[in-house]
Amino acid sequence: MADMVTEYMGLALPSPLVLASSALSNRIENLELAEAHGAGAVVLRSLFEEQLESENTALEEELARGADQNPEARTYFPPQRVGPHDYLSLVEKAKRALSIPVIASLNCSEPGSWTGYAKEIEQAGADALEVNLYAVEADMDRSAAEVEARYLEIVGSIRAGVKIPIAVKLSPYFTSLGHFAAQLDRQGVNALVLFNRFLQPDISLEKMSAHAAMTLSSSAEALVPLRWIGILHGRVKAHLAATTGVYDAQGVLKQLLAGAQVVQLASALMKNGIPHLGKIITGMEEWLDRRGASTLEEVRGSLSQKAVSDPGAFERAQYVHLILSQNV
Repeated sequence: MADMVTEYMGLALPSPLVLASSALSNRIENLELAEAHGAGAVVLRSLFEEQLESENTALEEELARGADQNPEARTYFPPQRVGPHDYLSLVEKAKRALSIPVIASLNCSEPGSWTGYAKEIEQAGADALEVNLYAVEADMDRSAAEVEARYLEIVGSIRAGVKIPIAVKLSPYFTSLGHFAAQLDRQGVNALVLFNRFLQPDISLEKMSAHAAMTLSSSAEALVPLRWIGILHGRVKAHLAATTGVYDAQGVLKQLLAGAQVVQLASALMKNGIPHLGKIITGMEEWLDRRGASTLEEVRGSLSQKAVSDPGAFERAQYVHLILSQNV
């Protein structure tokens, strides 16, 4: 049977499957279930910059008022909602309950004194920290260079404050993603997580209002991280983690062949249940056995852009070829 052991950011993982930061990852029983079914590590649900800046934002006060007026509204709150003062306790409890690495998560958009909280997370026992750069850049007076400089300042302040490994979770919306990835690499980031999924707005025709829509990822979305992992593999020192749109063993294997060190799962487990991890691992082992591979390292990155015979498949050349070959 093929060996699933994986190194990620200097941490030893029993498998390359990671429970992603999500609604599933702030309950200890879910973390234990993930470990029991083969997860190599867990990423705790994100602690948001806004929660650190103020525990009682105007939005939370408005939601709380609605919950008091209508008891049923309380069901809209996520289970075990974690605030800044509870987050350290969650880290400590997860470390006591699990033998696999526990990765904390901070969701950031602006530099600030709150970045010192990363040190407290480290002291609570987190094995690593995932910095989630989640922001919709709608300020028309702010240039792309200014956006990147702000992100680098956030990451740099956290990198200077802690000794544990740091992963940075990115969106695909950069003018020159490769260049920005290289800048993060030079800052000493240990991993890049590709990619974040933004909540997208929707419009209600009946209520004549806009609202955020939460949907699970689709398997087609996995092609975006697949492309960039294939491009970045071997070009940055940081490990690459794939996330978004991976649902089965085939999806995981494709990301590993492109060069991913680990694959983070959320939507697949929300849809199929956490025990689905075991089915994915079984499928991976069977495929590796058929290929005669005894470890993941034998195949990891074997179909990255640097390794394939047609590197244009990851860039514009293949697009041009496919469009011109269409007969409609």
